[in-house]
Amino acid sequence: MISLLVPAALGLAVLLAAASHPVTAVLVLLVAMFLRVPTPGIPMLPVDLFVLFFLVAVGSAAMWVSVRMHRLRRLGALEIVMGIYVLWNVYSMVSPHRFSAAAPLSGEEMSVIRFIVIGTVIPFTAFLVARLAFDTERAVRALLWTVVALGAYSALVSILQFRAPALVWPRYILENETWPGRAVGVTNQPIGNGTILMLAFVCALVLAARGTQLRQGRWLLFVVAAACAYGVFLTYTRAVWLAFGIVIVAGMILARGFRTGFVVTATAAAAGIATSWSTFTSSDRRAGGVGSTSEIHDRFNTFSTASWAIREEPWTGWGIGRFTSVNTYFHRTLAPEIPWEGGYAIDAHFTEMGIAAELGLIGLALWLTILVLLIRLLVRAYRTLPAGNLLGQPLAVAALLAVLCMLVTGVTADLRNLDVTNALVMTIAGAAIGCAGRYGTPDRSPELRCEEVPA
Repeated sequence: MISLLVPAALGLAVLLAAASHPVTAVLVLLVAMFLRVPTPGIPMLPVDLFVLFFLVAVGSAAMWVSVRMHRLRRLGALEIVMGIYVLWNVYSMVSPHRFSAAAPLSGEEMSVIRFIVIGTVIPFTAFLVARLAFDTERAVRALLWTVVALGAYSALVSILQFRAPALVWPRYILENETWPGRAVGVTNQPIGNGTILMLAFVCALVLAARGTQLRQGRWLLFVVAAACAYGVFLTYTRAVWLAFGIVIVAGMILARGFRTGFVVTATAAAAGIATSWSTFTSSDRRAGGVGSTSEIHDRFNTFSTASWAIREEPWTGWGIGRFTSVNTYFHRTLAPEIPWEGGYAIDAHFTEMGIAAELGLIGLALWLTILVLLIRLLVRAYRTLPAGNLLGQPLAVAALLAVLCMLVTGVTADLRNLDVTNALVMTIAGAAIGCAGRYGTPDRSPELRCEEVPA
């Protein structure tokens, strides 16, 4: 009985804390999504734990906004397009299509509504709540520390996977046969794990520069950043390495006043590559080589299949969740010299092409509009906010680098399958855009507290 009462009491306490304020609710939701795979469900609950916390976050945000309706005036075109995009996903779900949302080879049915909620609705909701409610330095610091904590644990299990496997939890990390020899982390997927590590790396450097005055805290953040960088290497995934390299270079350009961490990391990476060039260019992925071609062939063929699918159903697409079926029955190869079986019967592995194939050019146009508006607002935040405060330019840098990481990894993976990473990116972006929107209002304090009063 005690073994049931203690977890139940703890869960109830977390639930009440989440319901008390939307900031707490979103942070608890992010942690629940991070643990979604190892904690798929609790027998006494009718839904998964993360779904419960999502509903709590929506309810908490609704109650919080109900007495602050003036906050809604700062929403605009981006949120409208997000809403339309969600409705377009729902329309595709309920419309008749040639294939069902299932994997033909295994017969496993996909829950399309779950796919929409996890991959689109939750990240957009997190963005909206962060834009409206993450309005103090305390809230933003809590967000960044949450990302750092998730990345620190991801780095720990990534390292233990190779150094002390007996200590690894969850145990499925050691049983992954799809990506043997790669650090898959709690997400059980190297790109998802690598993205969390990169986000934590960026947030750790931002916090070390502007988020703490304690020397011990800064050293802890530097240790976490170094562990995350090493964890990125252990993914042995070229898309992750490419994204990390681009993020580091962008950080050296954008992070005015705290470039040192990015420069040191870039120097260490360059030195490591230079001293092991032959290994780096080899086809031995487990040793760190980038010369293997099998996964490149997969991407080429899925790109070719998606291009064919778009030509056949250009406007409304083949239906959400149907790309695997299309890639099974109408699989294409990009060129005769590429093996036909490369990429057969897998998902899109390219976010924009997957969206275009499943939701048509209309869905793709909506998604690209979201990205353009999001980046435009973040660039404006970077140019508007001052550099000397956590809620200023450093937060905008973190958001820009997070979105950049998402865009690069999205070229080699369908990000709609990587739920927690999307939610993390959108939450950071929403917080930065919200602070930029409130900066300069008449009630702005010199300390850049992102608070406002009704006009």
